[in-house]
Amino acid sequence: MAYPGGGGFLGFLAWLLLLQLGISDARTRAAGPPTPSPLPSGGGGEDPLASEWEPPLVGVPGPSAAPQSGWSAVTADLYSFASACGHRTVRIVGGMPAPERKWPWQVSLQIKDEHLCGGSLIANRWVLTAAHCIIGHVEYTVKLGDTNVRHESRTAVVVPVRDIVIHQYYNSIGLIENDIALALLDFPVNYSSHIQPVCLPDKAFMVQADTECWVTGWGKLRETELAPTELQEAEQSIIRYEKCNEILKKKTSRKVDLIKKGTVCAYNDKGKDSCQGDSGGPLVCEFNDTWIQVGIVSWGIGCGKKGYPGVYTEVSFYKDWLTRQMNQASCLDSAGFLILLLCLVLPLTSW
Repeated sequence: MAYPGGGGFLGFLAWLLLLQLGISDARTRAAGPPTPSPLPSGGGGEDPLASEWEPPLVGVPGPSAAPQSGWSAVTADLYSFASACGHRTVRIVGGMPAPERKWPWQVSLQIKDEHLCGGSLIANRWVLTAAHCIIGHVEYTVKLGDTNVRHESRTAVVVPVRDIVIHQYYNSIGLIENDIALALLDFPVNYSSHIQPVCLPDKAFMVQADTECWVTGWGKLRETELAPTELQEAEQSIIRYEKCNEILKKKTSRKVDLIKKGTVCAYNDKGKDSCQGDSGGPLVCEFNDTWIQVGIVSWGIGCGKKGYPGVYTEVSFYKDWLTRQMNQASCLDSAGFLILLLCLVLPLTSW
């Protein structure tokens, strides 16, 4: 039996797919894109070596009992990283950037309008965070475009999270490994001076030791204090994981490795560090006027303890995983079953 285009069964599927995509695209143009509306809003990393863990304000982000859930309707461009990422539009006042637009990719992952963890916007429907921030089957939202996690701002946007995928080999027992997760937003956000995506490094990129970078978040300023409502920033110096492992082993008098490849550490000799509530947030470095996210806040021994570096998930190590998950999501977009079948029959070239 012949099919349109003469390409056999696959040709027929491709023809139907193009037809359905054309219909879907026409419907989308007719309806117009969803417009995010400002909505009112209502852990530095955990310490795996502590015998008693003091929870953040909302509760300790911990191991998730939730498996990777199925992907819902997703637009086809979700796996494409923004071409104009890593830039910020700031007004210079007295030589200092205006703080409300300094870190436009910073987001707050929330439950019932309460801050749980940090995260970073990497595309108009994708947020990067830590796996240990996902605590189960609950309703998450993401707040963007504001430096205050509590007040209502005209620049703020609150978006429900449609789906979350954590790394399939995430482990929080003993040695914390593969502490990375992706959150799919319910609808795309519009970029503005307050909302911009951060760039992700290439797989081969390795941030060098002693590079000066910045970590941001709403975590505690000190272990014994309440978390702030205003976004905080701290400059950090990069330590490669091999050296960091030796430092932590010596500090804790342990012989076994505490961190492995896939992590990177950072330290500030003035005691500035990520803390409870900063988990999942970005560690970013500026290269050629472009901001690159090199790490995700994962864990640490205390907060700002002298000689103890903070531990971050190294983003470049997981670039293939990120691309694969985003590609997979695009296969379950509005074309439905036909595009899923094509994705199963025709292997994705990026795999």
